[in-house]
Amino acid sequence: MAINIPNSIVEKKTVLTGRDYFLFIILSVASFLAILNFGIKWFSFGDWNHFPVLFPVLTFMLLVFLLNNQGRWFLLPFMRKPIPVKPVSGSRVAVVTTFVGQHEALGMLAQTLKAMLALDYPHKTWVLDEGDNEAVRSLCDTLGVNHFSRKNLPQYQSETGLFKSNSKHGNYNAWLDAIGYESYDYIAAFDPDHVPAPEFLTSALGYFEDPDIGYVQAAQAYYNQKSSFIARGAAEETFAYYSSVQMANYGLDYPIIVGCHNSHRVSALKQVGGFAPHDADDLLLTANYRVHGWQGIYVPEILAKGLNPVDWNGYLNQQRRWARSVLDLKFRVFPELFRKFTPGTRIINGLHGLNYLHRSVLIFVGLLTALFMTATGISPAAISFEILPHIIALYFVLQSCEFYRQQYYLDRRNEWGVHWRVAILDYAKWPFFLLAIYDVLRDLRTPYVITSKVEHDSKRLLVLPNAVIFLLFCLAATIGLLRSGDINPVLYLFDTMVAAGSVFLILTDFWRFPSPFEQSSEPAEDAAFKTIAPLRQGVNGHALEIELEN
Repeated sequence: MAINIPNSIVEKKTVLTGRDYFLFIILSVASFLAILNFGIKWFSFGDWNHFPVLFPVLTFMLLVFLLNNQGRWFLLPFMRKPIPVKPVSGSRVAVVTTFVGQHEALGMLAQTLKAMLALDYPHKTWVLDEGDNEAVRSLCDTLGVNHFSRKNLPQYQSETGLFKSNSKHGNYNAWLDAIGYESYDYIAAFDPDHVPAPEFLTSALGYFEDPDIGYVQAAQAYYNQKSSFIARGAAEETFAYYSSVQMANYGLDYPIIVGCHNSHRVSALKQVGGFAPHDADDLLLTANYRVHGWQGIYVPEILAKGLNPVDWNGYLNQQRRWARSVLDLKFRVFPELFRKFTPGTRIINGLHGLNYLHRSVLIFVGLLTALFMTATGISPAAISFEILPHIIALYFVLQSCEFYRQQYYLDRRNEWGVHWRVAILDYAKWPFFLLAIYDVLRDLRTPYVITSKVEHDSKRLLVLPNAVIFLLFCLAATIGLLRSGDINPVLYLFDTMVAAGSVFLILTDFWRFPSPFEQSSEPAEDAAFKTIAPLRQGVNGHALEIELEN
């Protein structure tokens, strides 16, 4: 039951119960024993002395994997939920979305606007139209939505900074400076593909009764997961983050803002300088709030649903852009801010997003190591069938821990299971993460690109890297056989799996994936939240017919 706590610190609720702690301890002990058992066997072959470079490399890779796995596991006791707070009436609230006509579907915008209009707290709805599109103006007039464009306002057009042209943060900051700062107490910002539930505002605004709260972040989810295995896999990558990891971040007083939808106290947003001028504006804005003493709330509820990329082109380009922006923050921006952070904040900022680095590097180093061992015939004795039972036992225990953690997933019925698609996506995107690292090291600046959420003809991004990997492993196997004729069956089994995986990815690059706005039997807002279906009957008493466009 919601309670009203005016002008007081929002209370936190511990997620783990007594029974949960008991099972957590049992599984933690089992994990320790499984890792210890594997480690003893791994070092029992005496490879350290015989392979002074190769064996430490393999050991380091295993260590990084286990540290990452156990680090996430031991976040669970820190998970917290906020006790709901009922919002008071009379606040001036704006609900805002952006739109770039040449890259986004008008039908998608219409569906999101209808949901925004249906939010159950009094508010004004705004579209920030980057291109000042006549069709968007007409849509806004029909729906009764406010329209803003900075297209013909040169004071809000710059090459860099707060008002950077053709950027989401520049679009928001222009509206804030022209209208938002003076007109509203709170704003809720949505990407145009994210459809909010009617209770979004009433679930978020109450926390601002605490004067120390600058922002409120709800969970991110997707309603087009069935469009393709890429869309489903991309969603699976986020399940743990938007449940246990973000709840632990909140327990550690550092919930991370997510750019797809978020709510802000306007005075706090003004104090920190508006939406941060960076491609990773959400992460930088989180840090800016922290530096200025503002606290955040994480609401572990699915209050809005959006679209995931459905094809490789949209997904891989999105991942490269995300990785580049996160790494640029860590290497170029955060070092200047670290002296202003508390020690705990420094640790969280340092660790957040490292998956972008460690997974790509581990896969790359692993492939290079396998090629070397295959071509030379040199491999540690630990690479044998003798160690496989220990690996299987370790996997069984770690997967059991994963199933335990999944009880805290926000939509457990639809999110529970073995997420095998994530492994496919990880293998597909590692070259693009390496390209992101290259971009950051060379300080290459690229224009902001909106991620495509529909399938379209594009470059086959997976053909070249996976053809190269396939040919290299075939060549290495041939060289290895010609050099010694001595085949390590475990190594060659791994090589076969890599080659087959590369062929599979090449084939998927030619598959056709459906668009969520194509041949759909129900509107996207119905797929996201059935509760807003009555809006299809009309707005302000007028029937509304909007063509869904690609």
